[in-house]
Amino acid sequence: MSERIYTGTLEYRSIEFQFVFDGELLTLITPKQHQCEVEWGWLKKEIRPGVYTYGEPLTVGVPYLSGRCHETNKQMIFLTHESSIIGSRNSTLLVSVVGMIEANRADTLFSRLTLSSPELNFIHPINRAFFQEVNFEDLEKDGIISVKTSGFDATTTTQHPFTVDGKNASIHFSVGWKCSTKNNEPPIVLSSSMIFEFEETNDYWFLRKLWNIAETMVQLLTFRQNAKISECKLQARFDEKRFHDVGTFKLTRDAVAPDEHSLEKGQYISLQLLDSHEADLIALIADEKIYLRHIPKSSEDARSIDASSFVMTTAAFEWEFSQSYPNGVVKQDKRVRAEECALKEIDSAISNTTGDAKAILKFAKKSIGFTSLEEKVVQAGRDFDSVIGIFGKHLYSLNDEEFDYKTIGNRLANQRNDFAHGNIDKEFNDAAILDLLFLRYLIYALQLRRIGVSDSSIQSAINDLFSRRLALPKEKSVESTDDTSNVLDDSISETSEA
Repeated sequence: MSERIYTGTLEYRSIEFQFVFDGELLTLITPKQHQCEVEWGWLKKEIRPGVYTYGEPLTVGVPYLSGRCHETNKQMIFLTHESSIIGSRNSTLLVSVVGMIEANRADTLFSRLTLSSPELNFIHPINRAFFQEVNFEDLEKDGIISVKTSGFDATTTTQHPFTVDGKNASIHFSVGWKCSTKNNEPPIVLSSSMIFEFEETNDYWFLRKLWNIAETMVQLLTFRQNAKISECKLQARFDEKRFHDVGTFKLTRDAVAPDEHSLEKGQYISLQLLDSHEADLIALIADEKIYLRHIPKSSEDARSIDASSFVMTTAAFEWEFSQSYPNGVVKQDKRVRAEECALKEIDSAISNTTGDAKAILKFAKKSIGFTSLEEKVVQAGRDFDSVIGIFGKHLYSLNDEEFDYKTIGNRLANQRNDFAHGNIDKEFNDAAILDLLFLRYLIYALQLRRIGVSDSSIQSAINDLFSRRLALPKEKSVESTDDTSNVLDDSISETSEA
């Protein structure tokens, strides 16, 4: 987290320890007068007079530890997992830390969280925060050009409320700037921020959850897990409209270099394409009502499809399908009547059978009315054809494959079942790679429409995120602005490692 070493004092279990924090591990040095108590009373257990053994593992038991830093004279709050085990070297304690908050005072209450990252600079573009003023006479004569920042109103979005863990909060985005007169720094640096506002609190784990929710949103909008929040400022209300910085928040993890290549290629969903539904997306993430486990670790991993990614992506589709279609696949009356008849027949057979045969029949009964992956793909594909059909036709035509929802669903179901049941001896169907790529588009279509994003914005989001580079005219014709690049992205030899 940091190369800097912090020292100070903090109280734990009624003992004041000296602490050393290296950015990852919190070391608590026991005062001399308490060393015997800690080593022989906390860490060891007396099994008979004068005979000791190691007792039950010592756990932290508190959600955070708080102390005063010698170097900064600020309050330092170390977030811990209450059930985590404390290590030791003699009477010195070693505590794993999730994150660290550095606050001005011990009683500081926070009411705003401001998060920044390179990805946010693209999702809420910083280039809208300035413009050039050129007087050609001054430019030609003296080489003068002016760059002027836009006002905050032009770069700040509307606040949208949401609820997390029963607490009211709001989210908005803004672009800020920092000026410098140093020779080794640019004169002005612009950065975008995702900002949460909430009632005053010292619930530090609530702040950690907001950070996690924000980071998850960025990962969804970039389709990669290595999109991380890099900076977090904590603020308190100064007056009715203004806030001031009162602390910083850092996590104990290795820094992740931003994927500048994918950002420069435009592989992300910009904020404007959410149609002002960012709070709805945040609420789904906070309530864990959106599937995210299939998101690859990086843009490179997104190009490699193996058994694990195949199973996880189909699982993501089935989960999202259940959210958008709570009543399942729409069935014709004829099919419904046939299933009702079959249930009556099998119930009759079960009542007249005993032993293993009866158990087999009960198991078979569960399959009546079961909706297969193929049926779900066909239903969702046809319902969303006006949104994703343009991408499917282009993707499959580039690889000389037929674009048909029933064929796609059948291949996906068969390949998923082979992977899920360990049938690695079965021949892999290369066309199933295309099916999985197409399923990613369908998953995003399901997720974005569920929060209220318009179909045209969903199309643009998919086009940008997956670098489809398709013109999206109102008419049905499909036109690519870069055929060669699309062929490389979609050809089986480039996308599959299965």
